[in-house]
Amino acid sequence: MIWLSDNCFWNIETESLIIDNKSVKLSISQKRLLKFLINNINKAVRNFDIFNEIHDSADREFNEKSVRNFITGLRKSAPCITLENIYGGYYILKNKQVAQDLKFKEHLFDIVEQSKNAIVITNPNEFDNPIVYVNKAFSELFGYAYEEVVGKNCRFLNNGDTKQKALRLVRKAIKEAEPIEVNLRDYTKKGELIYDDVTISPIFDRQKNKLIYFLGIHKDVTYMQQFLEKLDGIV
Repeated sequence: MIWLSDNCFWNIETESLIIDNKSVKLSISQKRLLKFLINNINKAVRNFDIFNEIHDSADREFNEKSVRNFITGLRKSAPCITLENIYGGYYILKNKQVAQDLKFKEHLFDIVEQSKNAIVITNPNEFDNPIVYVNKAFSELFGYAYEEVVGKNCRFLNNGDTKQKALRLVRKAIKEAEPIEVNLRDYTKKGELIYDDVTISPIFDRQKNKLIYFLGIHKDVTYMQQFLEKLDGIV
């Protein structure tokens, strides 16, 4: 099935349009037109190509008005579909899911920026795997402004406290481009100790199978660590 809207989908097996769980009766030309548009879903198609698809005979002279009439007829029979005119004699049938995905991507930066957990992104394809982005929560947790950390390697957060087994595990995971979750001792700009639960994930370009970024998510677990240390002292 190919969903065209909330209550409308194209059944590939039966080659039928279903609206509100009912099959819609389409003329042969309308069905042919809809199938052509669905095969090119989310792509702009020329009115000339639509004309040739609808008519069996290639000898018929192209008529732009004829295409418009077919488009109008299809819209009336299937008001649930999103079929848009594009300047220059093109039409595009839009898929609901793709529209939602595009809207989500538009808001992705806002989602990351407003995340409660500190987020940092580094670029392993540049020298020393520098930071290329931190969100607002990162700046609030560690006290550094965005401009102060971009271009640096994340090791500056250790503030010289390098005798941590977890750091060796992090370096190994980064070298091998593998995900890892560890607890680190990191430090704020003022030198305050933070016990940091860090999850690092390699991000790949799936088409090229190439490592492009590392995503780090930092969670402040200082309170929990201090509580456990106090509990240890009591026992």
